[in-house]
Amino acid sequence: MKMNRRNALALGATSLSAPLLVALPTPAAAKTYGPTDGKEIFPGVRLVELGTRDSHIKGYKTIAMEDVVYQPKGTSPLGDVMADDMVCTVTEGELQVTAGDMQFTAKEGDVWSCGKGSTKEAATNNGTVVAVMRVINLKVA
Repeated sequence: MKMNRRNALALGATSLSAPLLVALPTPAAAKTYGPTDGKEIFPGVRLVELGTRDSHIKGYKTIAMEDVVYQPKGTSPLGDVMADDMVCTVTEGELQVTAGDMQFTAKEGDVWSCGKGSTKEAATNNGTVVAVMRVINLKVA
């Protein structure tokens, strides 16, 4: 290849862009929990409290974020109705979920909501790896 001004500029631009490709950020992985992290709430199911803060959403005093960690075969049985409005997602694994009259398989990235006083929820990890349900509680009081 004959080196002229145009080829030199193209080669220089190409060599400058290569480090940018290497330096691109990679997505952060979800935190992996051990079998004793958090507080056991059911056999094989642990609650890890992540944080609480005042809410800027009208009608809610505080918000809290928690991870519910399900070991393989861990289950949270159908309990009382929800004490707060909440939004849930699966950050790892997959869960069989009953929420009110819905039954579904929640996979990584799926999101759903439960209403205060109207929804009962249960979840089971039928898989062979840990599953994590992230819960954002919208608390009135």
